[in-house]
Amino acid sequence: MIKFKFPPRSSRGAILGFTASQLGMVVAGVICAVIGANLLTVGHRWLAISLFTAAALLVTLGLLRLKGRRVTEWLPVVVGALLQRRSGQDEYRGALYSPDVRAGHLDLPGPAAGYEWLTAVAGDGMTEVGLLHHRRERTVTATLLCSGTNFVLADRSVQEQRLVDWAQVLQILGTEYADTGLVRWSVSSRAVPDVGNRARRYLVNRAVDTTTAAYRSLAELTASAAPAARRHEVFLTVVFDTARMSAEIKQAGGTDTAIGVVVLDRLAGIAATVAEAGITTSGWLSPRRYAAVLRTQFDPADQEVVDLRGSTATRTGVPVGVTPRLAGPVAARTLGWNTYQHDSGYSRTLWVAQMPRQSVTATWLTPLYTRTTAWRTVTMVAEPVPAALAMLATRRDKVSRAGDELTKRKLRLVRTASEDNEARSVEQIDREQAQGHIRYRYAVLVAVTATSIDTLERDVRSVKRLLSRAGCEAVSLAGEQDQAFAAAALPLARGLKPLRGWFA
Repeated sequence: MIKFKFPPRSSRGAILGFTASQLGMVVAGVICAVIGANLLTVGHRWLAISLFTAAALLVTLGLLRLKGRRVTEWLPVVVGALLQRRSGQDEYRGALYSPDVRAGHLDLPGPAAGYEWLTAVAGDGMTEVGLLHHRRERTVTATLLCSGTNFVLADRSVQEQRLVDWAQVLQILGTEYADTGLVRWSVSSRAVPDVGNRARRYLVNRAVDTTTAAYRSLAELTASAAPAARRHEVFLTVVFDTARMSAEIKQAGGTDTAIGVVVLDRLAGIAATVAEAGITTSGWLSPRRYAAVLRTQFDPADQEVVDLRGSTATRTGVPVGVTPRLAGPVAARTLGWNTYQHDSGYSRTLWVAQMPRQSVTATWLTPLYTRTTAWRTVTMVAEPVPAALAMLATRRDKVSRAGDELTKRKLRLVRTASEDNEARSVEQIDREQAQGHIRYRYAVLVAVTATSIDTLERDVRSVKRLLSRAGCEAVSLAGEQDQAFAAAALPLARGLKPLRGWFA
């Protein structure tokens, strides 16, 4: 059986695992203590006591950790959240309250506010593909609807072959398409309640005699199954950089239509690559279907209407999905530090800060996908690292760890087992890169949505328990829930810090 072992989360810092900001706070604390001691000798007692207090506070804050993060890492989060509330940007009004009602504009809150619809028509001249164009970031986003077969019940040989095929997809996404404009991708799996209750509708529409005991028994059975019924949807979202495709776009005319033509050419190749890996696809989302996914993530109560519209589309002539410009929420706001309210839903996003430390099988996350009854979305955002930058990062890690080891040896400090594991993982990554494997930056996020605060608290505890049993350490992104929701719940492939320069 194939097993995986994730590298430990790096604890490397500027010196001996301490970051530059931590060292700066400690040095500032020492300076305050020295100045206080000098003032104490000349009789300025109260001023010296104040400086000693400040020194103790600086040293404590520099070394302290809260919920898996250093205090110095919390500082920009807290300052950003306070400034957001002070300026009134923690609340959002969209739909008819939006100042921009252009047909092509997409009203989304927070970091996703810059997207506009860019409709492209496939080669058959009929199929529309929904593209989201972010002009400021110069990116184009598209989403592929996927579905797969049961992996857990498959034979071991079939499981191994699927893993090999998916590894090939990751390799291709990181090499061939990264050279042609693909800068980021994400896989999102959402489980939503089957509020339409298809079994119940089928029984009502097809039953001949509704007075029999058999009908009443089946009606009770289908009605009771409604709260537990779940529909699973998987989305592969890809993001292209228009700057890297500028030559082709200029050659095709330089217009928005030219951008669509160039991107569609790449989407066809990606869909073919995914299909060759044995993954069933239902095509790239059209603007209305794409908007329906965004809309139902913001407004869970609208899921039933969207589902019913899709099931009766052929009979009533009503188009499937949602009008593209109405994909965003009517209202959204942050509640406290850990909750994000949007239309009829309340959400909380968890960040998987540490993957399992022990070896796991390919089905290690199965409980999270099969045992949750909550409305949840699991998203992995990945970005291939350029080969030259990956080699430089690995070399920098090795040099830094060698320096830390030499320093500890001179100071006769203890070397822990976790540091040994990190050193071995750096060596393994170096060997894998030398063999041609692609290095990725990635983040795993889980967005939990409910219709009330109490239900949300219960569902979040359930998801945390499942992640803990799988060996993961999950952290609630306090002060960043609005940004985290856009990254975890929406198929936009966001959530990674921009990679800029050789020292990123």
